[in-house]
Amino acid sequence: MSSPIGPSSTTQPEQKSVQQVDELVYFKRSALLRLLEKLALFIERPFNRIGTTSLNLFYHTDTLAVFLWLVVGLSGVYLTLFYQFDFDAAYRSVAKMESQVLARIIRAIHRYATDSAILVTVLHGIRLFFMARFRGARWLAWVSGIVMAILLLVDGLTGYWLIWDTRAQLITNSFTAFLNKFTPFGPAFISGILTTRNTSQGWIFITILLLLHILLFGVGALFFWWHIMRLNRPRFLPARYWLIGVGSVLVVISAAFPLGMLPKADFSQLPPPLSLDPFYLAFVPFGMSPYAGWFLAGFGILSIVLALVPWLSFSKPAPPIRIDEQKCTGCTLCSRDCPYKAIEMHELPAGSRHKFLAQVDPKMCVACGVCLGSCEFDAISLTEISAPAIWQRVEAGMARHPGQPVTVCFTCERHAAQGARPYLAQQPGSHASLEVIPLPCVAVIPPKVVARTLSSGAAEVRVVGCPPDDCSRREGNLWTNARLSRERLPRLKKAFENAPVYTFWLPPNAFSQALFAIPAGSPQGESNRPGSAYNPQLTWRHFALAFGILAILMFIQVRVSQAWSPQIYTNPPAYVQLVIPNTTRLVYQADRFSQQYNLQPTHLRLQDGEKTLYQQPYPFSGKGTDTPLVLEFPLEPGSHQLQLSLLDDAAQPESLLFYNAHVTLASGQVWIIMPGKSPRP
Repeated sequence: MSSPIGPSSTTQPEQKSVQQVDELVYFKRSALLRLLEKLALFIERPFNRIGTTSLNLFYHTDTLAVFLWLVVGLSGVYLTLFYQFDFDAAYRSVAKMESQVLARIIRAIHRYATDSAILVTVLHGIRLFFMARFRGARWLAWVSGIVMAILLLVDGLTGYWLIWDTRAQLITNSFTAFLNKFTPFGPAFISGILTTRNTSQGWIFITILLLLHILLFGVGALFFWWHIMRLNRPRFLPARYWLIGVGSVLVVISAAFPLGMLPKADFSQLPPPLSLDPFYLAFVPFGMSPYAGWFLAGFGILSIVLALVPWLSFSKPAPPIRIDEQKCTGCTLCSRDCPYKAIEMHELPAGSRHKFLAQVDPKMCVACGVCLGSCEFDAISLTEISAPAIWQRVEAGMARHPGQPVTVCFTCERHAAQGARPYLAQQPGSHASLEVIPLPCVAVIPPKVVARTLSSGAAEVRVVGCPPDDCSRREGNLWTNARLSRERLPRLKKAFENAPVYTFWLPPNAFSQALFAIPAGSPQGESNRPGSAYNPQLTWRHFALAFGILAILMFIQVRVSQAWSPQIYTNPPAYVQLVIPNTTRLVYQADRFSQQYNLQPTHLRLQDGEKTLYQQPYPFSGKGTDTPLVLEFPLEPGSHQLQLSLLDDAAQPESLLFYNAHVTLASGQVWIIMPGKSPRP
């Protein structure tokens, strides 16, 4: 009798070994990806001991990230309603928010949700990496995710800047130093801030900063759309219990640990030591260090390398699926099951055998193999993987145990790379001989292969896949469970409804748990029937433990975000800062002065008593230019006589003064000289 899923192995012209067939029916991962996943699984193990993998927050990093960014956006809208413009007004408005209970809590929610969002986003990227979910057509989701993360990092920085406290002052100093080192715009930037502050035009800078803050968030949302545009049935929010649990923890933590206020930005004094959020402000100390260039280069190289990961050889993508047009019946099941919009049903001309024909878009197919399990007519294949090839592997494995009851265990590549790895080469003693058959995903198995396996004498069939919400093929475990529980086409035949078929949805390092004996009719056996094993019953104890752990993690996050206080200014001297926002105006003023007093100015000089701090020939930047001039000179703390003079060979220096003052400076104090009037004799 011929097999309904294709010719058996005995009819093949050349018999392949079990190992050769295993090479065909699943993709091996690189050593690096296996190592990273092994480390991640070790870290995740305590979360799976809650009692159910359904509450492992690592499995929900995608939807939790969306929820947290949504919280950030909504709380940001609320805070913007009470935000005021101009430097002093901005600080006062934030201080007023901090003095009111509701606004204080929402401000803290905005801050802590932002930190949590970037952490969860990074975790999501790490999980996608070790699952190799960046290959082939997934490149757009990967690259858009990298760009989105960078945009949101910068957006968080602008949020800290908007408060206009001493932390914002430190950001301003760091950014100015960065511009001075790598661009010609540093003087224009800081002189613009100081000028607008002195002329009550600070609302211009604050408005631009707020618009940039909103724009970056909006552009990040656009990249999120690109991130999910190739997905069928994208999930945006986690389950309701996650919404309630995460939201409640955020509110409690925000009420218990308000942000407080730092002193207002004061550019006449260097900022004191203060805490910097390492999630968003790690660059600040580097901006003022000699290693700023290395930091910039390192960040740029890392970003480029991460963006190029889909084209590096961590794990080669498989070719897209192939569809045999002669066997395709146009049933549409493959198109409905595809997680990535890679299969379209094209209507055939009138009079054709079937109404539709499935066609694959190679640019969209990620070679997940989910569609193989949805095809009952052997019309789909993935490289050498097909229903006949899988059956050939089953027959070859069962033939190794003549006269013995064989347990056939189908599992996915993640399990094959981790917990199932030892069982691929050896057969441990158990209640029955064991054959472990690795596949790209358990969704590759057509239900008729399971039925054929049992009909051919297998004692039982065990399907070991990833936990719910943790399938590297997105929906592979979900569709497999539904097919075997007869809830989704193609269904396991009704004759095998009560057959010894067991499903296990386990982390890849817990494969051995699926190999324990299951006595017929035992509660353990019934609980691992298809359908019941996928959605375990959750109790209040599960939720209490899961959200208790979440609260501890968020408390640690809050402490970490406040614990880093780098020493940026160590025993600083005093400084005198010369700021000339518009050199053209100064030249014009000097020309009028020289005509009035019949002088020929030759030099501009800044003195500290008898000591010359700066002297440059006049006109120092050429007439007709608007180039700002910003210079900073360290001084010993104490008394100083500061003079800014326009020199002439025929005149005494002290008679041509832009500025003349006796000042007493303390350590870290900055004395700013901004000549705004014409010199006087």
